[in-house]
Amino acid sequence: MVDSWIEANAKKKEKEKTTDKTPEYYDNSKGSLYTFANDQKLNAWEFDIIKRVTRCRKKGLFKKDLEKTKTLIDLYLLEWKG
Repeated sequence: MVDSWIEANAKKKEKEKTTDKTPEYYDNSKGSLYTFANDQKLNAWEFDIIKRVTRCRKKGLFKKDLEKTKTLIDLYLLEWKG
């Protein structure tokens, strides 16, 4: 019993260390972007575009991230077979 308690506490402390280092733009308190993408049946391109647009203001690299997103959209258009 004591061993399982020690093991559970060790896992909890390890998780806390990981979450302390998690950037704020990974906050899923209002819902997971991954769940949204799955529900909408987004492909990898679409998911990456949506992810970049929704996080660009949170990361503080707004213009740089949007320019990367524009590049990604251009690549998607080149590979899209519709």
